[in-house]
Amino acid sequence: MNIALEILDLNNAQDVYDFEVENRAYFEKNLASRGDAYYIYEEYSNIIKEILDEQSRKECYMYVISYEERKVVGRINFSSVIDDKIKSAELGYRIGQAYTGKGIATKAIQMALKLAAENHGLNKIIAGTSSDNIASQKALEKNGFIFAEKTKNYMKVNGKWIDNLSYIRAY
Repeated sequence: MNIALEILDLNNAQDVYDFEVENRAYFEKNLASRGDAYYIYEEYSNIIKEILDEQSRKECYMYVISYEERKVVGRINFSSVIDDKIKSAELGYRIGQAYTGKGIATKAIQMALKLAAENHGLNKIIAGTSSDNIASQKALEKNGFIFAEKTKNYMKVNGKWIDNLSYIRAY
């Protein structure tokens, strides 16, 4: 599988925005909406600038996932970076609808974990997924994550309460 991870910057921000707009309806079937303002480029541009500021302070790391001809097919990030005795972060990712079921999430997680340890010194990663997202659970487990806990009624999406499953991977 030929995927690549590239750190988010101003050069690929438009491609990430296009990816988000293209997949909005798909993501909002299973995740809480980010609101209409998120999909207005001027507003999105401000969000990107905030993320880049956070990256410069080493509070988060956002990567763009590209596949084959450098098409953005997803994103993966480490947020809520805590630099304590154990340097930890939360892992988040999303793959576009047309690219699910191809092993891209599993491979991207593997690549991101290597970057987390080697480039960012992270040694504990926490990830969450909805209890009905079996593909995400499998991708995490294939990358050495261990189930930690279930939170009932974690978030409401399209009028339905969704449970969250937390996973942990420590180095």
